[in-house]
Formats: sequence, C-alpha cells, structure tokens
Amino acid sequence: MGNFGYKTVQTQAMDTAKSYWILSLAVLLLISGPLLSAAEKKPGRSIEEKTKIHRLNTKQRSAYDAFVYLNRIPAKADEGEEILDFTARVYSLLANQEGRVLIKLPKGMGREAYLGYKTFMRTDAKVSNGNCVTCHTPEKFTDLKKHVVNQNGKALPTPSLRNLAKRKVNIAKVLQSKLAAAKEPDASKDYKLMKLNKTDLTHLEAFLKQLNDVDDKNFRELILKAKILDTSQD
Repeated sequence: MGNFGYKTVQTQAMDTAKSYWILSLAVLLLISGPLLSAAEKKPGRSIEEKTKIHRLNTKQRSAYDAFVYLNRIPAKADEGEEILDFTARVYSLLANQEGRVLIKLPKGMGREAYLGYKTFMRTDAKVSNGNCVTCHTPEKFTDLKKHVVNQNGKALPTPSLRNLAKRKVNIAKVLQSKLAAAKEPDASKDYKLMKLNKTDLTHLEAFLKQLNDVDDKNFRELILKAKILDTSQD
C-alpha cells in the first residue's frame, strides 16, 4: 500500500508537469502565431526605399528611365491613346523644356543619345525621321505584335529594344540592315517612312545603349549626377 501511494503521488506530479508543459506550449503558439503572421504579411521594401528616389513609380532601371523620370516625360502612351498623339505629347513637353533650357540628362547620357531619342520618336518629319516608335513602343519598346517588313517576307514578332547588351546585339549592324531594308522597293509602309543618314544612325545607336538596366545603386547615381543639356542654340 505504501508503494502504491508513492506511485500515485509520483504519477500526479508527472501529470501536473505534463499539463504545465502543454499549457506553456499553447501560450507560446498563441504569442508566436501573430508574430509570424505579421512577418509573413510585412511587405517588401518599396521602390523608393530601394533607390532612395522620391516618387519613383517604375521598376525599369536604365538611363532612359532615369531621363524620363528627371524630365517628367510620359513613359508610355495612355490607355487608348494613339501612338501619334503620344509622340506629339512628348514633343510638346520636350519643346517646352528645351525653350527654358531645362532638359536634364542622367549620368552617361549625352547630346547624341538625346538627339537619337528624338529621332526614334519622330514619325512624320522630313529629316531624321526614325519612325521606330511605331513598332518599338515605350515603355517595353515593343508593341508585342507581328509585322511584315517586306512584301515577300513573313510576319515576325517585334523584339524589345531593352537590354540589347545582355543579348550581345550589334546595334550598329542592325541599324544598317534596317536602313538598307527601308530602301528596298518592297519595303513595308512603316519602313518607307524612315528618313535617316549616317549621323542619325550614330545618334540612334547612342540612344539604344541607354536602354540597358543597371542596379538600384547605380540607377540612383544616374539621377543624382544628372546635368542640364544646353539647348539655348537648338
């Protein structure tokens, strides 16, 4: 009987210890549960936090995107907006900024690249008319459509012009081939609208090189070290 009583007390102690352990575990789960949920729901750092640039609403990280940001140029056409209306809106803004000598160029972007951008965006000029924007539409620099570039050819998807360096594209060679195709008798309507000379091709090449992405730190540097372009004589 003595041993039985001792075992009963020992069993009760073990049950009590087990109950305390279960209770402690339940309390721990109750406390840690909300914490884990909060951590899981915590959003990642915003674009502004990553780049430390105020009011930045794009995930693109090229010199071109820095240029658009600095000069408050629309990055793309509004929904339903025709491409000609979009380019007219851009040119109106550029003319206003040029007249007040307020065009800002990010670090590494020079006058040639700026002139190349204007050539790229022109659709109906008598000279330096790239008509590139018709198919290579910002901000992705592709209209995501297929086009026939000559009468005997087949429809091909429009490639994006972003990050050509990563794809090791020879920009000068591609531009030369585009110009040659535009002079062919069976060239498409969009190609025939091109009016380019060697200088224009140099400017276009300089601009297309501004479409290569950089990391957040270097993107911030592009903006912080921007310089005013002297357009007083333009």
